Amino acid sequence: MQPQSTTSSDEATQEEGPEPTVFLVDDHEVELDLMQRWCQRAGLATQTFDDPLRLLESLDVDAVGCVVADLRMPRISGLELQAEMAKRDLIVPVVLVTGHGDAENCRTAFQQGVFDFIEKGFDSVQFIDSVERAIRKNQRERFRHQVRRDARSLLETVSKREREVVMLLANGMPLKGIAHELKISVQTASKHRSSIFTKLHIDNEVDLYKLLLAAEVSLEDAPTE
Repeated sequence: MQPQSTTSSDEATQEEGPEPTVFLVDDHEVELDLMQRWCQRAGLATQTFDDPLRLLESLDVDAVGCVVADLRMPRISGLELQAEMAKRDLIVPVVLVTGHGDAENCRTAFQQGVFDFIEKGFDSVQFIDSVERAIRKNQRERFRHQVRRDARSLLETVSKREREVVMLLANGMPLKGIAHELKISVQTASKHRSSIFTKLHIDNEVDLYKLLLAAEVSLEDAPTE
């Protein structure tokens, strides 16, 4: 079965970024068709795959939405699919469905980072609820990743010496302390701070602290790093 796509024709509120897609993976065509119909009724775009390896060929790091995969499939299992996605830095959440659920599989799934684990026999309400929660999680993660990328991109504009000053400023060190620490004059330390604020489009140390938090930079990093 080749990947199939459907997009709801319902008018929806436009959000920034690409439209979320539910990537359905199951080697049973009947199960695929049922889950796809449920998604269509909920206004969700879908792509279906009867082979998880085909999904891996199609999925890229910019994908938005979630993956719903059968736990037990002939070539690789749903757990193996999720593990391979993690290796490839694919952050799309995975919902595993199975008719053979047990406590060990459930525990392994959550430890591995699977978003949800539900047994077949679930109804459309339970299914769509899990899918929509997974999509919202993915959208939040994408936003956080974008904020982090933007913040890190800004930080890359400062020089190595300015990076040293950045870390000292963020840790609350005054200019005199920075001058002493780096063996430079207070005037030079002040010029570095002004240059940093200009390059990073910030006005003060509080803004700098927030930028480092957004970039997920540890304030305990060595100044020379």
